[in-house]
Amino acid sequence: MKKDQLSWEEFYKECKNRTSLPTKVKEFNRLVAHTKNFFIISGYGAFTPGYLLLISKDFLPSFGKIHSSELEELNFTIKIIKDVINQELNRKSVVFEHGMCACIGGLDRAHIHVMSIHDNSNEKTISDSINSVLYNRKAGIEYIEYKNYKLQNIHDINQIYEDIVSSKEKSDDYKVVGNLLKINDVKNLSEDKWPHVTLDHINNGGHYVYFKSDYSRSSFLTTNNFQTQFGREVVYENELLLNNQFKKKVTKLKNQNKNLQIWRWQHHTFEKEILDSMKIAKKGLLKLNKIYKDDFKKFELRIV
Repeated sequence: MKKDQLSWEEFYKECKNRTSLPTKVKEFNRLVAHTKNFFIISGYGAFTPGYLLLISKDFLPSFGKIHSSELEELNFTIKIIKDVINQELNRKSVVFEHGMCACIGGLDRAHIHVMSIHDNSNEKTISDSINSVLYNRKAGIEYIEYKNYKLQNIHDINQIYEDIVSSKEKSDDYKVVGNLLKINDVKNLSEDKWPHVTLDHINNGGHYVYFKSDYSRSSFLTTNNFQTQFGREVVYENELLLNNQFKKKVTKLKNQNKNLQIWRWQHHTFEKEILDSMKIAKKGLLKLNKIYKDDFKKFELRIV
């Protein structure tokens, strides 16, 4: 049986007795810290620095199902991760969750991504990046009819939409069913009421995507069923807009593999950056322990 890739027990067993941070990434050696109900690890695919995941110790399918008594602890832990990124890297950050996504093949538990973004990021760059990803994924297009065929595969939809539907040449052979979505179209739940506002939806077997930036107009909570890693692709697009050094790095990697999709952690893990993120997080949390001493004690926060 495949191990739970986000297992608290496995991470704790691997890391509880270590005396120094690892020099090589292994399956369960990326633990940074933990609280009473949550734990923090460095995430695979750290294409921006300081990338961390916040995970529930209990096996829950999404944060929509956490107990109300744990909300204060959850919000504090998110806050200190963001504080670490700002303090140690002078970068902003975004927080996102793909609720009920079964992102790791079914053996999944609730986890939140906190990714750093360029300090020049603003409401417009983030909104533009969200809209770019919605377009890349043709969100809102249900299918395309071609003669007597219904084409629902994203690759088919992309090829037809880009090459034919978007061209000036019209063809009666094709019928697009649905409309492309933009950020304002997908905001059908209040992100300020995350996570419990999602409960009815997930109890009916639904998915959701929560994306929170520092700006309400470039944040959303939606029950639209996007493909996984939506938030990571948004961060990727935003970084391309603002960071020429990152753009050069992407070009170099793509020259080595033209099919590489940087935002997909399965395509490129960024091992050095994973290890660096652990160092950054530990250093930053040790500093914050002096500032938030009472809260660290209250929520039983331990740095590994």
